Amino acid sequence: MRDIPVIEVEDLRKTYASGFDALKGVSLEINQGEIFALLGPNGAGKTTLINIICGIVDKTSGAIRINGYDNVVDFRKARAQIGLVPQELSTETFESVGATVSFSRGLFGK
Repeated sequence: MRDIPVIEVEDLRKTYASGFDALKGVSLEINQGEIFALLGPNGAGKTTLINIICGIVDKTSGAIRINGYDNVVDFRKARAQIGLVPQELSTETFESVGATVSFSRGLFGK
């Protein structure tokens, strides 16, 4: 039996009102214990992808599951699985990573 991926994205698409396609059929699967890096130039869709996974931005189409929870149908359960530290967040210089993530989870609903 296969383990449920921590994050599963299937054929994710995002088209903005301007007609710009930020994401064109992105699919990925991240399993527990894996280290995953999201790399690309400015405008490649990295932030859009993260924001859609976290439920901050609406997708145009596709499916996202967090620990098996659909991020639309089971929004609260999916969202409770995520700890997001936004790039704009300022913290104390000597704050621990754990404290920063804990603080950001409080900002975003957990």
